[in-house]
Amino acid sequence: MVSNARPKQKVSPRLAKAGVRGFLRGLLRHPVIVSKIVITRVRTDPLRVAQAVAEATPPRLRPLIGSVAWPVARKVRRVAGHISMRRARGPLREAKALFDSGRISEAFEVLRPHERWAFTKRRLAYYQGEVAALKPNPIPPGPKVTIGPRVENRVLHLVTNALPYTQAGYTVRTHRIVTAQKAAGLDPHVVTSWGWPMLQGHTAVEPYEEIDGIPYHRLLPHGEVPKHAHDRLLRGAEDVTRLVQELRPRVLHAATDHRNGNVAMAVRQRTDTPFVYEVRGFLEETWASRDPARVGTERHRMQRETEANLMRSADAVVTLAETMAAEIVERGVPRERIFLAPNAVDDSLLTAEYDGAAFRRAYGIADDEVVIGSVSSIVGYEGFGVLLDAAAVLRDRGVPIRVLLVGDGAERENLLAKVKELNLGDRAILPGRVGPEEALQAQSALDIFVCPRLDLRVTRLVTPLKPVEAMALGKPVVLSDLPALAELLGGSEAGLLVRPGDPEALADAVAALRDDPKRRAEMGEAGRAEVAAKRTWSRIAETYREVYRFVTER
Repeated sequence: MVSNARPKQKVSPRLAKAGVRGFLRGLLRHPVIVSKIVITRVRTDPLRVAQAVAEATPPRLRPLIGSVAWPVARKVRRVAGHISMRRARGPLREAKALFDSGRISEAFEVLRPHERWAFTKRRLAYYQGEVAALKPNPIPPGPKVTIGPRVENRVLHLVTNALPYTQAGYTVRTHRIVTAQKAAGLDPHVVTSWGWPMLQGHTAVEPYEEIDGIPYHRLLPHGEVPKHAHDRLLRGAEDVTRLVQELRPRVLHAATDHRNGNVAMAVRQRTDTPFVYEVRGFLEETWASRDPARVGTERHRMQRETEANLMRSADAVVTLAETMAAEIVERGVPRERIFLAPNAVDDSLLTAEYDGAAFRRAYGIADDEVVIGSVSSIVGYEGFGVLLDAAAVLRDRGVPIRVLLVGDGAERENLLAKVKELNLGDRAILPGRVGPEEALQAQSALDIFVCPRLDLRVTRLVTPLKPVEAMALGKPVVLSDLPALAELLGGSEAGLLVRPGDPEALADAVAALRDDPKRRAEMGEAGRAEVAAKRTWSRIAETYREVYRFVTER
């Protein structure tokens, strides 16, 4: 039987009531804006809105809500569209498939003969806004504004999203960076992209919040709510310009993607504030990794050129690894303007003790069993299917092993099916998503951390965080032999490199370490020393200080 401890997600009456209360609080705080957002959503897809309202309503009230919402939704759709959806559905579906696959011009060609239909016209306008936002320099020059005396050491970070509403590697990295900067004597502020998180449904939010002493600013909607990506960029540039006038930072620090970078570049032009661009990944390569047919499409080329334009235009570029720096040089940025701020850990993690034994007991893993696996987003390019194949190879060789894969993502259901197909039974445990603290307990429960990434352009370039955490916890690591992963070892004896996509090679490496606990311990200590020397946030904070000095003294 496959171990799958995560129950199906259901909305409890208590949680549903909390969701309704949150929405009502947002409506009371921002009645005009929330109403406009709801109206926009209703016009776009009224049936989906009605369904969401019903699902978020306590069960006892659903019949009452449904009796009102569903007829209203059907009426709105008939009135708003003025078209036969039976005739429009085909072109809309075909255009969406083309646009999502990166074939932008073909999507427009499908829709243009049907512009007389209101739904088609709205879809065209939406796509045009997306394309306009994707082009290099999408924000025209604005008038210069006067900024008072700059506040010493103040930095304004422009990011897509942030804690507490989004828990992801991106948001955790942001918070760790700014927390370390504050501890180092800098004065970091964070501002999220225009409309976030209200446009994502979190209506009961305020424009300012302090998290662990760090000021987080939110550009909440006001006035007319832009429907399209390009219009939101323009509004973002206006609002960030006003925020810069208020905060008077010495540096703008934007993290990928291009939307944050383009807003920062526009604000630099208006306020004469230096602009640092942090390349945390090559998003066009991540997007293309989901389907090889996307490589070379219009969207792939546009994303690449827009990102490259920002890298070339920034006063300095920060990135995570030498592999990424080499790619940025290929895109036309002088190496002397590129600084490395790799994925890192809090200094406290090097001496922390997490109860891995309790995590093992919770999932029926005995103390004397050897556990291999990972804590990660469960996506295709991570190569966890190869890890399961290697586990089957080890089983067939008579080598006892348990696999623990903690996390969630698009590939999880496929992995569960593969566990059944390989007849691994409870040798493979996939608990699903856990909280940040429990994720570190899961790391501690492992005897060998495995990162079996596939050999793709994105995985050759971009370094992950989780192996660094495993090394900090004293775990030996087995990694695919890819440039970005080899760089994590830094020439140390912290782990083994194996051929990507090769279950037999991975099984050989795991078997060798399984039977040699002394070597595992030595590797773990080597990894901890490597992280302590190069990959703590306190060290990285000093790198950022150097970057900011570089751009302000140019």
